[in-house]
Amino acid sequence: MPATDGLKVALVYPPYGPVRNEPGIKTVKENYGIFPSLSLLYVAGILERAGCEVLFIDAHAEELSLESTVEKLRAFGPDYIGYTITTYLFFQTMDWIKAIREEVDVPTIVGGVHLSIYPRETLGYAAIDYAVTGEAEKALPEMLSALVTGRDLSQVAGIAFRKPEGEIVVTPKAADCDVNEAPFPARHLLDNSLYFSFISKYKNFSCFITSRGCPYKCIFCEQGSKAFRARTPQNVVDELELSHYEYGIREFDFFDSSFTIRKDRVIAICDEIKRRKLDIVWAARTRVDCITDDVLKAMRSAGCTRIYYGIESGNREILATLKKSTSLEMYHEVIRRTRENGIHTFGYFMVGNPYETEATIRQTIRLALSLDLDYAQFSKVTPMPATEMYTLLLKETGRDYWREHIVNGVDHGIPRPLCNMTDEEIQRWTRLAYLRFYYRPSYMARALGRLKSMDEFKRSASTAFQMLTSSERVGDDAGMEVVA
Repeated sequence: MPATDGLKVALVYPPYGPVRNEPGIKTVKENYGIFPSLSLLYVAGILERAGCEVLFIDAHAEELSLESTVEKLRAFGPDYIGYTITTYLFFQTMDWIKAIREEVDVPTIVGGVHLSIYPRETLGYAAIDYAVTGEAEKALPEMLSALVTGRDLSQVAGIAFRKPEGEIVVTPKAADCDVNEAPFPARHLLDNSLYFSFISKYKNFSCFITSRGCPYKCIFCEQGSKAFRARTPQNVVDELELSHYEYGIREFDFFDSSFTIRKDRVIAICDEIKRRKLDIVWAARTRVDCITDDVLKAMRSAGCTRIYYGIESGNREILATLKKSTSLEMYHEVIRRTRENGIHTFGYFMVGNPYETEATIRQTIRLALSLDLDYAQFSKVTPMPATEMYTLLLKETGRDYWREHIVNGVDHGIPRPLCNMTDEEIQRWTRLAYLRFYYRPSYMARALGRLKSMDEFKRSASTAFQMLTSSERVGDDAGMEVVA
């Protein structure tokens, strides 16, 4: 019997909202959907495998107040409380950690990509006791076992902790786990009917990953710093089957950085879905240079209804700077072929790239309009820690803005490297891009014909109304000639 058997661990996902340095537009983010915390669901699965009793509180999806969350925690009586922390939501999460710690005084454990970058800065907050600084599959059970048995925590790889005298210890990185040996996310701990995206078709919706890391080196993404590790088709479909039949989930959104990196694996996954006759629909993210007709046909036949493509910019020089080995011609060709195979298309674009100007943004908007996409997302460039883009910013300014943000509580804007446009200009152009894309008469007519449910119509109408009436909207018509 493991030392952790019978431990009671509560996992809390606090409510969150738009923050200054988040890439999205406030109105869009508020209406984008509600997604389960996949990272915490994995942690829950890890804890249950170790014999722990787990309470999962999604205060965001359940619309729980702090008081209601505290009541649930007191009734459960946890030995530990765990959270996941992202850098740009640091203080929103910390507010809840501090408030809960005052009411339920048990040790706090945190994890997430943020902890691998700023472990000492994060442990500088007295409300946090322990951190997992990498993947949790091995580190978390070993740390809990050491705590229960009194063993030396410094011998556990992949964690950080504060000694009684105040010294913060960060142990060496833990080895990456075998992704096929990782437990499945503990979706049975959630009410899966609470989750949706603004374009999901069914209730009982969930997120999903079939791989970790990415072999590509786009300068704005931290996934390229991690080795690409893919789950076997059997393992992937085992989880899909369990989630569908045991938890009633019918729609999945695959959050892999690039789902179609290994085309033979994708086709094998699709074949296995069909062999087991799973009545599910799903979406996936990928690159246009990782798509072939046989992959598209396989995905469509296995229930794929939407592909998210990272397009980023309509300017060739900016694409080269971002290390996107794609061409504008390739975008047109692949989007066309995807639609011909009966799969909806979603394009990701960024505004405020290195060397960005109003002229290059116009090129991006023109590209978005010309691709005949079903959906588009325009994000403000925000250099995130552990990316090459942030390294460029460090070299350009000599300042670690995110570290200052965490240590000093400085809520300043994060500059963009090699870009002279102001935050206000980037905000205005990002909003303009949304307005020009979604408020074309031809697009609105097609979108109305595509709506499948009253819930989807209400979400779309609400977002549209808020975009048009929000105080954040574009205050003039600058740049409206982009589609002339």
